[in-house]
Amino acid sequence: MESEQKKILFVTLRSDIGGGPYHVDLLTNNLQNDFVIFIASPLNEPYGIRWKNTLGREKFCLLPFRSFKVKSLFKLISFIKHNKIEIVHAHGKGAGVYSRLVKFFYPDVKVVFTFHGLHYQNYGFLKKRIYIFSEKLFNIFTTQYINVSNGEKDICLRYKLFKSSKSVVVYNAVEALQINRAKKSKIRKQINLPSEKFIVISSVRFNHEKNLRDTIRLADKLRGNTSIFFVIIGDGEERAMIQKMISDKKLTNVMLTGFVKNVNEYLNAADLYLSTSLWEGMPYSVIEAAAAGLPIVASNVTGNNEVVENEVNGFLFDLTMLRDAAQKIMDILNSKDLQIKFSKNSINVFEEKFELSIMIEKMKIIYKKIIDNDEIKD
Repeated sequence: MESEQKKILFVTLRSDIGGGPYHVDLLTNNLQNDFVIFIASPLNEPYGIRWKNTLGREKFCLLPFRSFKVKSLFKLISFIKHNKIEIVHAHGKGAGVYSRLVKFFYPDVKVVFTFHGLHYQNYGFLKKRIYIFSEKLFNIFTTQYINVSNGEKDICLRYKLFKSSKSVVVYNAVEALQINRAKKSKIRKQINLPSEKFIVISSVRFNHEKNLRDTIRLADKLRGNTSIFFVIIGDGEERAMIQKMISDKKLTNVMLTGFVKNVNEYLNAADLYLSTSLWEGMPYSVIEAAAAGLPIVASNVTGNNEVVENEVNGFLFDLTMLRDAAQKIMDILNSKDLQIKFSKNSINVFEEKFELSIMIEKMKIIYKKIIDNDEIKD
């Protein structure tokens, strides 16, 4: 009976396309048999609209998109009290502010916080110090931290945001993908990709941290090899700048698709996945590439380096050495043995660490232990 199930509220200040909202959506879809799920979020496409329609108005609390409003805070507190919610799980920085302030005013609720990456790298000195100080202060109002990668947890510990015992690492995860390598040429024809090229694919948001500038620089370095073709899926605030780079360099080996709903088809049509991110928490796009059995070339940063095992299912490279990244792409292009080895190992890495069922079972255990006041161990 629903009345016997414990109640969990997921809080996020994004419900558009992105890794954080996608993560909340996976939890919502896969935990409803075990808990009563509520969501507090903006009402954006695709997820916000879906959550409100699926859960119903009574289980949905509207919050502003990526902004803080005192009125919304007290609306959230009232929503939590009215529904007798026991756990509030905040996803992302803004949601973390709301949720920890909720606990300040309503101490009975238990607050779980997932960073989804510590995005302080582009902060100035003062803003970074304020952010670190505020996170240390909010630690008082946080019952449990969940880090999405070991690298992310190490950074938190380095800045003394919490004690190690207060956090557990749970990798992001996706459902296993249907892999249709035998139908690659047919898929390429259906989605208008060149049939005979070696396709290097990236699926990202066009923003600073995803560093598509270096993806375009790699396309420029490899323009002399006419068999290599870059496909970039996504959109965002830096799209105009990326289009200008492509135009200024007169590149004909790059395609921008915009957002697409059939990402899996593009992954099945590709030969290699490329990530040039400046930093990550735990990148869903790279996990999906592993699930699709793609060799991966990725920047050696937090998150990436826990999906890509160097020389096992791809190559890691230093962001200061783009020539090395270009050479790694060429090495995979020129070696069928590497392509087969990395493809097989990507699937193995995915199945061992990033299967959705693994993440869901860990989250069930964590929530139940929090409710029962039991100790949680990594």
